[in-house]
Amino acid sequence: MRKTLAITSAKLIKAGGKFFRKQGTALPGLLAEKIDPDLLSKLVKDNFPKGIIVVTGTNGKTTTSKMIGDCLAMSDISFIRNTAGSNLRRGIIATILAHSNTKGYCTADMAIFEVDEAYIPIVCNELQPKMIVVTNLFRDQLDRYGELDSIAKKFSETFKKLQTTLALNADDPLVASLGRSASNPTLYFGISDYSGETIENDHTADSVFTNVNGEKLHYLQRYFGHIGIYTSKNSDYSRPKPDFDLTKMRKMSSQSSKFDVKTSTETFSLDLSQPGLYNIYNCLAALTVLSSVGVNYDLISDSFTHTEAAFGRGEVLQYNKKSLQLLLIKNPTGFNQIIQTFLKQKPQTNPVLICINDNIADGRDVSWLWDSALEDIKSYSGKIVVSGTRAYDMALRLKYAGFDVASLNIEPDLKKALRLFTYELKTSETGYVLPTYTAMLSLRELIAGQGNNQVKEMSE
Repeated sequence: MRKTLAITSAKLIKAGGKFFRKQGTALPGLLAEKIDPDLLSKLVKDNFPKGIIVVTGTNGKTTTSKMIGDCLAMSDISFIRNTAGSNLRRGIIATILAHSNTKGYCTADMAIFEVDEAYIPIVCNELQPKMIVVTNLFRDQLDRYGELDSIAKKFSETFKKLQTTLALNADDPLVASLGRSASNPTLYFGISDYSGETIENDHTADSVFTNVNGEKLHYLQRYFGHIGIYTSKNSDYSRPKPDFDLTKMRKMSSQSSKFDVKTSTETFSLDLSQPGLYNIYNCLAALTVLSSVGVNYDLISDSFTHTEAAFGRGEVLQYNKKSLQLLLIKNPTGFNQIIQTFLKQKPQTNPVLICINDNIADGRDVSWLWDSALEDIKSYSGKIVVSGTRAYDMALRLKYAGFDVASLNIEPDLKKALRLFTYELKTSETGYVLPTYTAMLSLRELIAGQGNNQVKEMSE
C-alpha cells in the first residue's frame, strides 16, 4: 500500500513540476521516501537485471558517469542514469520513478548512479550494486564531510558487507587502500607514464601517509595532490599494479588527449575528446566499468572520441554570441587542475570570470581557496573578473598570490559580472568561467535566458 501511494504521489509531483515549469528534480523522490522509507530497496529488487553501477569520489563522479552512459547508449544495454543533478538518496529514487510505470517497474537492463560520498553507507546496502567505482578522495567541504580517513573508514565498513566488485584508483593511496581492507573482487586503474608539467605550488596532498600504521609514503612521481606513483617500506601499502594501466601518454592538451592503455590481455590506443589529466582518470574509471560489463574496446574507443563535456565540467555555451567555457571549481585539487589544464597554457590571455558562492551546496567554508595554486599564474595577463557572495575573499586571495589587485574587476552580482565580463570578450576567443556549484546554476540560468543559445537542462 505504501509503495503504491509513494509512487503515485511522486508521479503527481513530477507532473505538477512540469506543468508549472519548476525543476526541483529530487522533490518527487523526497516525498516518496517520506511515505515509504523502504521504497528504494523495493524498487531495486524488481529492476535492473544486469546490475547497478555506483560511481563515487570527490572529483569526477559526474563526468565518469556520463562517459559510461554515453558508451552504453551506443551498445545494446539499456540503462538509466541520474543526470538530473541529485546524487543523494532522494535523487536516485526520483530517477528510478521517472523511468518506471505506476507499479515501479523499469524496463532498463542497468542503472548508473552517481552517489555523494556521504551517502555511500546509506544507499549501497539498499542498491546492492554490481560494481562501485571510487574515483579519488580529496578534502572537500570539511564542514559537511569531515576528514578523509573518516570517509575511507565508512567506505571500507560498507564494502565489507556487500558482494560487489570495486573499481579503484591505484594512484590515490587512500582509495587503493580500500581494496586491501575488504575481500571484494577489485580492479585498479592508473597512470604509469606521465611526463607532463605538474603544479609547482600544490599544497593539496592529503594522503601522504598510510591509513593503517601511519608510515610515510615515498613518491616516485606525484601528478597532483596525493595522486601519483608511490611506495612504502611495507610493500603491502605500495601502489597496486593497475589492471587498466596508461602505459604511454602520446598527447595531452586543453582540448583532448591520446594515450595507450594496457590490460592483462592487450594494449590499445584511446583518443579522448576531453581536456586534462583529471579527465584521463575519469576515462580510465569509465573504461574499467565498461570492460567489466562486456562492452568491446572498439565501441568504447569510438565513444570516448566523441563524448561531450558533462554539465558545467568544460561545456562551452554561447552568451550574446560570445563563447564561455564553464569549469566547475569546488575544492583546491579541482581548482589546481583547472589552473594546470587551462590557465597555465600559452598564451595566458583568455579572460577569466571566477564566481565564488558559499551557499550550503557550495560549502560554507571557503578556506580551500588558500590551498589553490594561484601563485603559479600570478603573471596571468588576461582580464580577470571576480563575483559571487565571496567575491572579496577571492580578490584577497588573488592579492596574496601576487596579482595586481588594481587590475581586477570585482562585482559580487553575478548578472552584472557576466555582462562586464563578456562586454570586451572578442567573438574569436573563449572566456573561462570558474564558478562554484550554485554560482554555476545561476550563471546557466542567466545564459539560457538570452534566447540566442541552446543550453541543455540538467536532466539533459
